[in-house]
Amino acid sequence: MGRAGIRRPAARPDRIPIVVAAGVAVLALAACSRGPDLQPVATIAQIMETTVEPVSNVVFDAAVWENGVQVGGPKTVEDWKMVQANALMLGETANLLLMNGRAKDQVGWTIRTQAMRDAALEAARAADARNTEAIFAAGTHIYQSCTGCHLQYIPNLNAPPKKIE
Repeated sequence: MGRAGIRRPAARPDRIPIVVAAGVAVLALAACSRGPDLQPVATIAQIMETTVEPVSNVVFDAAVWENGVQVGGPKTVEDWKMVQANALMLGETANLLLMNGRAKDQVGWTIRTQAMRDAALEAARAADARNTEAIFAAGTHIYQSCTGCHLQYIPNLNAPPKKIE
């Protein structure tokens, strides 16, 4: 008899192996689903130079106006696909920047990197819709997210050179 007179069923020894096997299976699945431990290969500066800058430039170049007239930009379906592919690559780059060992901190870095990713996905949707004005707006958001990050983490990036005396 258990507490308050409630009768508990007796433990069934024939079920113990099943329970243990189920527990082992759950632990094995959890270990497998974790995936490999990813290790950074490139530095942040290398990622910026080889990925972020070139792919963001493709998005920026998709919506350029001079004196109120659009110049350049995508003309064909393939051109638009290229803009979309580069925007998606910029979004994926956010994952690289958030890998363990790269994040400068757990708050600002994450927020600013996610803002870049969101702006890149906005650009990808705009390219899919073949909407130049939406590409321009997304490019502005990409630029703002990059500038915010640079101001916080590389404050002297755009400073004038120091005078040598």
